[in-house]
Amino acid sequence: MVILLGFGPGDGGSTPLGTILILFFSDLMDKLLVLGVNTRALINSALRLNYQTYSSSYYSTADSPIAYKEKHALQQKPYKSCGFFEDRFSFVEILNNGHDWIEIVDHIIFTTGISPNYFNGNIELKGNEDVFNISELNHVLKRNKKKIIGNKDTENVENKYKFYKKMKNRYPLPLTFKLYDISDALDILKQYDKKEFILKDINGSGGYGIYFLNTESNFQFEHMYELDEEYGKEKEFILQEYVPGDSLSCSVLGTKDNTKTIVGSVNINNCHYQTNGNKKDFRYSGNITPISQSSHGISILKEIYNMSEDLINDLDLIGSNGVDLVLKDDKINIIEVNPRFQGTYECVEEVLGINLLEAHIKACNGDLIDIPSPKNYAMKRIIYAPKKMIFNKSNLQNLNKKSMSIFDIPHENTIIEKDQPVLTLIGRGNKINVLKGDIEKTGNDINRTFG
Repeated sequence: MVILLGFGPGDGGSTPLGTILILFFSDLMDKLLVLGVNTRALINSALRLNYQTYSSSYYSTADSPIAYKEKHALQQKPYKSCGFFEDRFSFVEILNNGHDWIEIVDHIIFTTGISPNYFNGNIELKGNEDVFNISELNHVLKRNKKKIIGNKDTENVENKYKFYKKMKNRYPLPLTFKLYDISDALDILKQYDKKEFILKDINGSGGYGIYFLNTESNFQFEHMYELDEEYGKEKEFILQEYVPGDSLSCSVLGTKDNTKTIVGSVNINNCHYQTNGNKKDFRYSGNITPISQSSHGISILKEIYNMSEDLINDLDLIGSNGVDLVLKDDKINIIEVNPRFQGTYECVEEVLGINLLEAHIKACNGDLIDIPSPKNYAMKRIIYAPKKMIFNKSNLQNLNKKSMSIFDIPHENTIIEKDQPVLTLIGRGNKINVLKGDIEKTGNDINRTFG
């Protein structure tokens, strides 16, 4: 709406002379709310589209694009610790912060950390009733579920055991058990003593809450008993066969009638950078997009892409989805499906030259975009703090950033705890080995600076 107000001379000369033109822009654009752990990339995409963008997220960083309105669960302040994500993150806090906006926006989009299943209106919390009005929040979520652009029912996908039960006879999946008691894990380990396993949060994401188990390590037993008190509360766990090999993912767009793999990526977790192989850190730390055909043949990549498309279609998923898998000796092992945007988001946009948010919205409305061929390679690496540190932006000034950009920069003088994420590097180039070398060197230089 554009309102023009004109003022001229009036009775008694009380009105100012001349004409004042006031342009008032409102209600011109649809209102879009982005919810998730880190909404930076999606906000950048939304700002290139015709949306008035709202955001409720966990992280707030110095380089976050400015949304029309935004709230952040983590308030970074000088000389104050940002704490530990594993302890502080609450999806309910993100939803509660966006409570009023959920009512007024036209559309809602999710990234990591928020599930459409929360909008069923059955969130239950123990011990937080004084902090959140759960009853009211549930009412708001349930009556606004129709605003979600994307998948609205993902219980059989996000629940890793339900996904396994649903698809184990149709796709190659690693052996998976739901744990009803912590002692069950020990019995399974003894029964399958030739296999290695990982312990997973049944609804976890981002590689958090995953523990590597083997029958030769005492760590597994000690840590599993520490987790015992979490049973019967909010968390459930599965025991999943550990499959070593190349960790890959496919970004798949889906409509109600069709699916298309738009690009594949090599996934990287913190195990890649660890020297201690016994206690593995499976947290997501980056990716390389696209998968190099020189590393994996065209025929096996085509098989992976086709299988990913079939899987997304069988799960009736729409929009942007991710299929995580492990390739070992040309044998495909499907690990899980992410019915949402993936960590590869920026790299997908970079190599294909598309607005992935726009492609997602079009797919949800039944229109698959034409997929361009990758124009180069892109690599993402998340830097985790080598020790507890006070972040100072001056530490980044002498880095060679010619082929890359640095994102998710903390606010000045905030305290980052050891092993918590500090920065994100994203590079691009035509030669994958040169790109990997540049990213690795810059990452190592940052670690030395902060270490």
